[in-house]
Order: sequence, then structure tokens, then C-alpha cells
Amino acid sequence: MKFTAKRVVVSAVVAGVAVVAVGATVIATAADPVSPEVTGSTPADADHENEGKYTAGDYVLTVHELDDDGEGTSTAIGPHTTYYSKTLHGNGNRQHTVVKFSAGPDADGPIVFSYPVPAPGRAVGCVASGTEAAPQVRCETELPAR
Repeated sequence: MKFTAKRVVVSAVVAGVAVVAVGATVIATAADPVSPEVTGSTPADADHENEGKYTAGDYVLTVHELDDDGEGTSTAIGPHTTYYSKTLHGNGNRQHTVVKFSAGPDADGPIVFSYPVPAPGRAVGCVASGTEAAPQVRCETELPAR
């Protein structure tokens, strides 16, 4: 293959566009907004106070309970399954501050929804709907069980 000035310039432009695209994706992921907390009047399920309740729709839902440094736990939930997380508020020295969700079995998939971890003593209930290609997640902070 013969290298010409035109080919070198075109290759440099293509490489530059690729770097900008990757950078924009990283920035968009880092700036992932957290939806505001919604407090409902629904009490947490009995024996599940202080926990997260996550219900998957027609696809695998991956739940990421993370602290301020982005460290935490991830759990993949099968379609039409409900999972209760005892680690919503963290474990040991790690205190979770946000719950993020991705659709599909790839734990590194794009985040489709984020929700703040409620104060200790409160639970959160999240339900996924839609499709894997167009996922929707709705969360609500629940009152302590009575």
C-alpha cells in the first residue's frame, strides 16, 4: 500500500473523529444524571425494610448499587423476576448513594436510569418495563413498614 499525503490526512481525520466520539461517550457516561427521589405513600414489604426491591420486565435488568466512587455491587435479574437487595445502604464501610440500571445481560452496558439511595430506614421499589432496546425503569422511595 502506497502512503500518499491524502491518505495520511484522511487517516488522521478518521482517527481524530474516533477519539472525539469515544471522549463524548465517556463524558456522557460520567455525567449520567440521577433522577430526583420520588417518595410514595406505599410502605415497604414486611420484612424488607431498608432494602431495595427490583422487578425486571421482559429482559434482564442489571442493578448497580454504588457509592460516590462508583464502587459497589451489581446484580443481574432475570426477566419477570423480583429481587430484594439487603445491601441497598451498603455493607461494612461502603455506603451506597445511587442505584443505576442497565438493560441486558452485559453488566457494562449503558446506564438507562439512575436513582438516589434513600435515607436509612427507607426502602426503594423499582420496576422495569419496555423492551431491552427501549428500557424504562421507575423507582419510588417507600416508607418504613408498619
